[in-house]
Amino acid sequence: MSDTKPLMALFGGTFDPFHRAHEWLCRQVLAQPDIAQLRLIPCQIPALKDAAQASPGQRLRMLELWVEHEPVRDDRLVIDRRELDRPGPSFTFDTLVSLREDFPDWRFVFVLGGDAFASLPRWEGIEDLIQVTHFWVFGRGDGHLNVPDLPLTECESLAELARLDAGGWLRGAASHSHLASSQLRNEQADWQHSLPPIIHDYIRQHGLYRSPDRA
Repeated sequence: MSDTKPLMALFGGTFDPFHRAHEWLCRQVLAQPDIAQLRLIPCQIPALKDAAQASPGQRLRMLELWVEHEPVRDDRLVIDRRELDRPGPSFTFDTLVSLREDFPDWRFVFVLGGDAFASLPRWEGIEDLIQVTHFWVFGRGDGHLNVPDLPLTECESLAELARLDAGGWLRGAASHSHLASSQLRNEQADWQHSLPPIIHDYIRQHGLYRSPDRA
């Protein structure tokens, strides 16, 4: 066990597009005073999913607009474009190596949903990844989580997590939303109520996702 260091939360994804469920998760993270910073990390090419429909520049701009217009302003919220600037698939381990070089005196907790948590054994370099980061898992519905068969230590609080170098995991609040970006792209969700207004306006103005006149 080591001395407590500042704790940086990392929330990565294609954000294609960034929607209300993403917004909810960000607010859950920022509500915790133990989090010194939350970095949103849009990926270039997802390793386990189909490529994004919107361009990297468009997805980055949507995040920037949301941060600029987010009513609950918080200086701890930062957009990190390192995966967009790195060619090829966006592997989380490569991102963590880069972050550790830039922030050697911080600890990291990777924020993810229950489905992604269950899929960790399929992630590239997962054995090395759990040696450099923690995981903060937000489930859905009843909050049930399928915990992967990995050498992870369950923690009861962020303070406990921050005292470990890496390899811990924490159960976050359960969301009642099942919204996913794929539902929006496939027109299976209400765009107007599923998106922050500034992102909804950007999508309409730029004719993204095939239907510029979506309401």
